[in-house]
Amino acid sequence: MAQPVDISAAEGAQVPLVSFTIPNFPPSSQSLKSLRLTSDIKVDEYLAELDKPFAVPPLPAGIHALTLELFSLGYPPGFLTALAERLPNLKTVVIYSQLFAGITEKSQQDAIEFFKKLPNLRALHLLDVFARPHFFSDAAQWLKYNTSDVPGEARRGLMFLEVNYTFRHEDEEFMAKIQATELPTLIGPGLIACTFNLAEPETAEDDEQDPSTIQQAGNKEGIMAFNKTLAVGLVDALTQEDSYPRGLKALNVTLYTLTVTDLEKILAVQKNIMLLSATLDVEPGENCKKAILKSIEQCKRLEQVEIVANPSLQFFIEVQNPRSGVLGKTFPSATDMEALSAQCSQMNVFEASVLRTTTFGAVKWKQDNGQWTGGVTNGKGEVVSS
Repeated sequence: MAQPVDISAAEGAQVPLVSFTIPNFPPSSQSLKSLRLTSDIKVDEYLAELDKPFAVPPLPAGIHALTLELFSLGYPPGFLTALAERLPNLKTVVIYSQLFAGITEKSQQDAIEFFKKLPNLRALHLLDVFARPHFFSDAAQWLKYNTSDVPGEARRGLMFLEVNYTFRHEDEEFMAKIQATELPTLIGPGLIACTFNLAEPETAEDDEQDPSTIQQAGNKEGIMAFNKTLAVGLVDALTQEDSYPRGLKALNVTLYTLTVTDLEKILAVQKNIMLLSATLDVEPGENCKKAILKSIEQCKRLEQVEIVANPSLQFFIEVQNPRSGVLGKTFPSATDMEALSAQCSQMNVFEASVLRTTTFGAVKWKQDNGQWTGGVTNGKGEVVSS
């Protein structure tokens, strides 16, 4: 027989909500460090719940991490502000699978006020979070370094920023739902880890309860990325004086397609990066490879690199024929990796793929006891060159 949990010893609590009334917490819950609120509101009742009164009671003062998940259409206006006021010591917020700022202007302003009320926030994880236009750009000022003399406005800003979307092949409008030009405004000087990632979708085997995945996307793989014309704001945010992170160690920008020139410009400023993942506009051949290596060599502390190739037409034509050897011509060989590790002594992993597919093969190098092992694999996982 299961023993009851002693909440006085617990550090985390998950509270499912069927309305926007948070239950009262007992005095024994004061040891809580993290709180997860999960929506169990029925889809056909959600809009009605948004118009009903809500309640946010006093919450344990020691809570420093908050997760909000599955609140598909957001929150009643005022709810998030009240929640932030009850949790003034929050350092980490995770928001998962929702239209966070809701469907009205009032709910959007409430979501912005939520971040304004959290001056100690250091880590923000936005996982499959969508929003109406202007939300991210308006909220950004409360997520970055601010020296305002107005009480409650000054803050150090975020140290960790993660924006992650799971690509859905069956949704033809998926990329248009992401506020591509606004997201880079979240970048500020205090970041040491910054992620704008597009993850591969679950396979049909992993998501058997989702008929649309099985019927429409089960035989599809990989991701897409925003066109290189939409990367201007990202490049500027990572390189310009008023916004570029001063101590960035990890950078993932696979959501956006960069030119090799963009990458070189970013890494000329962000020379302390240790972990790098980037989607690149890739042309076939030696010239592109040399340009990629030249960019990477600027970061002497690099340990791991992932290049997601967004192929040019010529590259795409060639990569469909394994005999073309285009992956081996465009990405580093063992000799190239040895030369690269002479410049970047901590380098131990280099990976490259075509939009994270396996169909067109991949490149993977790993340093083992001072030797680089691996090489090019074809679509079936067979090593074809090294």
